[in-house]
Amino acid sequence: MKRSYGIAGNGRASTHLQAYFRLLKVPYILWHRGSGLRPEAVLGCCSTVFILIKDGAIGPFISSNTFLKGRTLIHFSGSLDIKDAFSMHPFIPLCARPLSLAEYRRIPFALDRGVPLKTLVPEFVNPVLRIKKSKQKLYHALCVLGANLPVILWQKTLKDLNGKFGVPRALVERYFQAALDNFKNSPAGSLSGPFSRGDARTIAADLGALSGDPFREVYAVFSRLENRK
Repeated sequence: MKRSYGIAGNGRASTHLQAYFRLLKVPYILWHRGSGLRPEAVLGCCSTVFILIKDGAIGPFISSNTFLKGRTLIHFSGSLDIKDAFSMHPFIPLCARPLSLAEYRRIPFALDRGVPLKTLVPEFVNPVLRIKKSKQKLYHALCVLGANLPVILWQKTLKDLNGKFGVPRALVERYFQAALDNFKNSPAGSLSGPFSRGDARTIAADLGALSGDPFREVYAVFSRLENRK
């Protein structure tokens, strides 16, 4: 069967893959549940199918669509190990906007050892990370931890500094950027304020100021973790 690509799903991962394919001028066929068509009717002619749906639905989708047998199946989940399907996890937090071709080509894909990217998608020249299947879940947990927890804290801080104190968003973002720059320049020495100097008294005062706020416990947990180092 001549190589041809199909995509199941129309979420953010699918949108980015479609954009990447269009920039590369690689033809593809898209199926999603809202199309009203059977997957086989749309994807039956495809030799390689990207299954870009919710993690919990990937396995059932493969088992319930027998026409997929014998085809190259790829998913973007970083934590799942599914028989007869390859994990090709994009090592980047996918944003809402489309990227440029240069940006797409810089995205590393996490693959199992021994799986060449060129075998899965010859058109891609992206960097590759090698993750053992036995370590996939831990790898993915760390990705989620690093990409999402800081964002949740930034969202909380931006909302309250802007809403309660009238601090302009631009200044809050500059504050965040300075913290990120400190981390990039010296990961081990990038903490600031009471955390950097081990100031238990100020930390206790901060915890008191956060009384009644659900993020008080987050602050307390981070403080305890830092004290264990």
